[in-house]
Order: sequence, then C-alpha cells, then structure tokens
Amino acid sequence: MAQPFDHVPVAMESLNPDSTGRDVLFIHGAWHGAWCWEALAASTAKAGWRAHLLDLPGHGSQAWPLPAMTTTAHYAAYATRAVASLKNPVIIGHSMGGWIVQKLLEAVDLPAVLLAPLPGSGLPISRLAKMGLQYPAALFKPMIGMAVATSTPKMARQLFWPGMPEERLPDYLQALVPEPAMVILSMGLGLCRANPPLGRSPRLLVAAEHDYFMPPAAMSKLANKLGADYIYLPGKPHNFWLDDKNGETFNIVLNFLENLPTP
Repeated sequence: MAQPFDHVPVAMESLNPDSTGRDVLFIHGAWHGAWCWEALAASTAKAGWRAHLLDLPGHGSQAWPLPAMTTTAHYAAYATRAVASLKNPVIIGHSMGGWIVQKLLEAVDLPAVLLAPLPGSGLPISRLAKMGLQYPAALFKPMIGMAVATSTPKMARQLFWPGMPEERLPDYLQALVPEPAMVILSMGLGLCRANPPLGRSPRLLVAAEHDYFMPPAAMSKLANKLGADYIYLPGKPHNFWLDDKNGETFNIVLNFLENLPTP
C-alpha cells in the first residue's frame, strides 16, 4: 500500500561516506531534526564510521506543514527507505526515533541503539497523565486536529534541556517544528504499535534518570522485552547527549559499534 511520503525524496546527510567502516543511521525524535545529531554523528564519523543523519518529513532545515493525519507509522515507512539505501546499517534512534527503530526491527534484524525510546505501545501512562496536568493544551489540541509545538522556553526546558544555557535556548526553540495531531495521539495513546521479535543482532537501550517522558523503570522493562543491554545514566535529562561535555554518550555508542560482530 502506498504511503503518504512515498513521493518525498529521503533527506539524509552522510558524513565520512568513503570510509570502510559500517553505516550508522541516526533517527531523531519528535519536534527535532537531523541537526540534533550533528556533534554525536561527527564524532562517530571521525572514529571511522559512515554516519548518516535522517530528516523525517517536515523536519529540519526544510520544514513544511504536515497533514494532520500523519502518524508515526508514516515516519517509519519513510525511514524504511533510508535503511534500504544503506548496507546492513546500525540504527540509532532517540525518543520517537527509538519507536521508529523498534518498528524497523519488526521487519529486519539489525544492530540498534535506542536512546530514551518511546515504548512500542506508546507513552507510559504515568507520563501521559503528568503531561495532561502540566500541559493540557498538548493533549487538547490534537483532539481537535491541531498540531502541537514546544515553542515556549518553560516547556522546552522542562521537556528537553533543564540545564540549557539561556543564550543557547533561542536557537533550539527556532529549530523545533510542530508535530501533527495524529503523531501526538499515536505517541501518547499508542495508536500505532511496534512489537519487534527478539533478534540475533545486538541491541542497547540507554535511559536517563531525569527523563520527563520515559521513566527508567519503563525503560528497563522495555530493554528486557527487546532483549537489549541496558545502561542507566544518573542525573541526565531526556536529551542527554546534547549537553555531553565528557562525551559519555559517544563513548557508549562507540563501545557498542566497536564490539559488533562482523556482519
């Protein structure tokens, strides 16, 4: 069956494409774009891997308004085309991008790193209730077909970067794009499901202590379900790799890549 974005060329930036290292595909989360991976992907490419940064439709520097009926499954179908263009890649996804990784793993057994991933069944109910109380508009708007943005400093700080320096915040706010109504409902209510089987390829799930969306208990449970190794980062927020002065996330990713069996 044709998908809404089948006519849209895959927007993917490649770093170190001539390397003999393995392909690594980075898939961003809701509201974000490939820009959020720039530092981590650059370090990965510098270490000898072919790093590819995917912009989901309507995201990144070429953002455009998406239809209200767009779902996370449509994003996953688009990402499938990116995977198909690469040779046996390692896939890395954050948040909603982690849900997309799980959806991809339903069809193909690839090595995967999931950073604070949205569970395949949707947002944990405790976090959905918390968001409903603190940000009721974020739940009401999609009910009437409206897109949801994270356009205020207070919301962006609480959801993504609690310690973000004041001078950096405007640039990040400008880069975030609204998500269509059905994407929000798909994530929050689990309207689209991802349930990959256990595979032979290694999997790693990384969780953060102060993650507003994905509580560590839910992440540990998901790691067990996926057959993934589990790493817990104390004191870190949802976007823990964005302010990673010590390179902790890069070292985790690099260790995973370097210990992969030969494909």
